Amino acid sequence: MKIRNFLAGLLIVTLFSSTSWAEENYKLSPDSLPQPGVPKGKIVGPLQWKSKIFPGTVRDYAVYVPAQYDANKPACVLVVQDGLQRAQGWKIPTVLDNLIHKKEVPVTIGIFISPGVVPAPHENAQARYNRSFEYDAMGDRYARFLIEEMLPDRKHLGRA
Repeated sequence: MKIRNFLAGLLIVTLFSSTSWAEENYKLSPDSLPQPGVPKGKIVGPLQWKSKIFPGTVRDYAVYVPAQYDANKPACVLVVQDGLQRAQGWKIPTVLDNLIHKKEVPVTIGIFISPGVVPAPHENAQARYNRSFEYDAMGDRYARFLIEEMLPDRKHLGRA
């Protein structure tokens, strides 16, 4: 039940994150605040990824690795769009620290991925931001990007 509520809460925050209403009225729970005695996970990154599915794009991403993570055991994965800054603004690393510690959610690795950017071809040009193309497009490219590119690469977790 707690997992379902946590995921539903993330969905609601995602849906309303661009409105001032959510930021003004969203009351933080104790789980979003650092708690004494709770081991803190580490954030690896920011790292850069050059996509083959979105050719020419480069993106930053970061990985949250909980203190309880054991490379010899499977872990769950939570993917957060819009990158590390968004995840930290929503206090996701702290919430995961607290809920994993209380065993209310399983050990969960967070992957915080920013949308791709096509770098400017020269100093007098502007970069092209790929966010809408990636997040709003109909089709399977973003899902394939996650499944075929991001999720299989585990070198940032200490596994080859």
